[in-house]
Amino acid sequence: MRKGRRNRHRALLARLQRHLEISLDSLKPRRIRTRSARYAAALGERLGLISRPRACSWCRRHARLERHHWDYTEPLNVTFLCDECHVLADAMVVRAASA
Repeated sequence: MRKGRRNRHRALLARLQRHLEISLDSLKPRRIRTRSARYAAALGERLGLISRPRACSWCRRHARLERHHWDYTEPLNVTFLCDECHVLADAMVVRAASA
């Protein structure tokens, strides 16, 4: 690996670590923690830590996929869903939180 590429890779890893720490910091507002968790998941995918499937994890439809966090305290634990399944998953999370 060339020096410039290696430096960019290290910078991405450092940025990922920073966003993982922010997403777990309970003193930060919830919107900051969730935004950092989303960004950490995007960086994890870019670095190859998370692999994106070709089809929705629920309905197996080949469509544009979105990352769904079941729990924002685990930023790299995501499920890839199509937009219709993502709406259902969000409703399930809201229903579970209100129960």
